[in-house]
Amino acid sequence: MPANLPPDYYAAEERFRQAKTSGEKIRILEEMLAIMPKHKGTDHLKADLRARISRLEKDSLKKKAVSKFNPYVVEREDCPQVVILGAANTGKSALINRLTTATSEVAEYPYTTTKPYPGIFRHNLFRFQLVDLPPIISTTMEGWMGDLLRSADAAMICLDASQESTLENMNSVFQATDKANVYLYGLQSAQPPLGTIPKKALIALTKCDRADPEVLDLLKSEFQGKFITIETSAVGKMNLDNLSSALADTLQILRIFTKIPGKKADMDEPYIIKRGMTVIEMAETVHRELAESFRFARIWGKKVFDGQRVGKEYLLEDEDIVELHS
Repeated sequence: MPANLPPDYYAAEERFRQAKTSGEKIRILEEMLAIMPKHKGTDHLKADLRARISRLEKDSLKKKAVSKFNPYVVEREDCPQVVILGAANTGKSALINRLTTATSEVAEYPYTTTKPYPGIFRHNLFRFQLVDLPPIISTTMEGWMGDLLRSADAAMICLDASQESTLENMNSVFQATDKANVYLYGLQSAQPPLGTIPKKALIALTKCDRADPEVLDLLKSEFQGKFITIETSAVGKMNLDNLSSALADTLQILRIFTKIPGKKADMDEPYIIKRGMTVIEMAETVHRELAESFRFARIWGKKVFDGQRVGKEYLLEDEDIVELHS
């Protein structure tokens, strides 16, 4: 007896393939169980999903047991991971505490942060896992910090705009990452030195509420054309729109909404895709069978008229609504 699975099941199945954490995979498998039609044709598939949930739960318990003995392990969430770098007292911890639910220790004396503090920053339907690291001390970082940096998707360099030593602190960060065999780059993708890992980075100028306006302008001109730069203040205006846009631009990611023909678009949970993705690649992301039987797509967006018909090579733009036809 055929399973006759609905389109929502295949969409959930694709999200399962993209999920990175055990918790996210378990949640999606449970959703697939709920969506699945209840008849004899799905009995075998139900048993398989329940077995996969059981295995994932056991693996998750094992990982938690291991992580209890290693305070430097950060389990990745189902979103881009960005590590926060900077010298002592640059406002890293205060910033992550304002942006997320993290509880990174904050104090006026230096070197308060001694281990990684992760938190999720949500804004404008984007999600980022920010990880606050201990400060860079005398152009060096501990080995586990280098490991986290190398595995992250990008880095945010925090620089205190109210200090005279801002550029000196930035040089210390670059010397430390060089020693960790990581090549930080921004808007200019120069060839990294042999044996180093290239890592995209942006700059957050912190404590802008205390900074001299002329000094702030000089700093921005110093980084212009080199790095995406944002102004922040943990006590004043956070500029959340600018921050989420800067992170998205650094990571080169877009929000794409999907629409089933004849129904309203799902505007609550966008697909997060890499910039430069085509409609046919989006179809493959939703489900392989959609891509194989693809005919055309209709797009609602900023650069098209509503419902414009496009082919498989159309390049998607941020906040496009995609209706796939197969």
